[in-house]
Amino acid sequence: MNIMFLLIPALLLAMEVASLAAIAVSPPKFAAAPSPKKEEEKKEEKPLKFKVFILDDGFRVTTASQQEGAEAGKEQDSTGPSIPLAKPSADATDYERYDYAALEAKAKELKEIAKHETVVTISAENNIPMAVLINTMDAVRGTECKLLTIKEDEEIPPECLFFQPIVEAGAG
Repeated sequence: MNIMFLLIPALLLAMEVASLAAIAVSPPKFAAAPSPKKEEEKKEEKPLKFKVFILDDGFRVTTASQQEGAEAGKEQDSTGPSIPLAKPSADATDYERYDYAALEAKAKELKEIAKHETVVTISAENNIPMAVLINTMDAVRGTECKLLTIKEDEEIPPECLFFQPIVEAGAG
């Protein structure tokens, strides 16, 4: 018997059993374009350049001017985290071992300094789980931030901190 007579029904049967899945994704309903009067205010201020590096032993938080926790006289000190782990003895698979509350408090402190900033750059080491990256984005955005209900012309609520993350590859 010809192999084609057997192969065609088998392929048709396989397509009948195969299931397809789709994830519904919608773009944000607000624009990041600044108004002309806010542009004049922004020109006077230096950009914050807020960066969060996710390390095995905590978070390293940096800005354009100074890395949090760096030694005196040094702008950057890449040897250790500026926010250590909340549970240092926890297993690496325990995603709550990171101190997200301290990271959110630092984000609130930086938001007070630069109220117009909404962008944060997040980077992680290769072995950091995706759940830690998502929890980090939630922490720097603000746990009370609800952007789905905001219309295009409305002001961003003050509880929304840095809600436009840029994810870079590799911490460092």
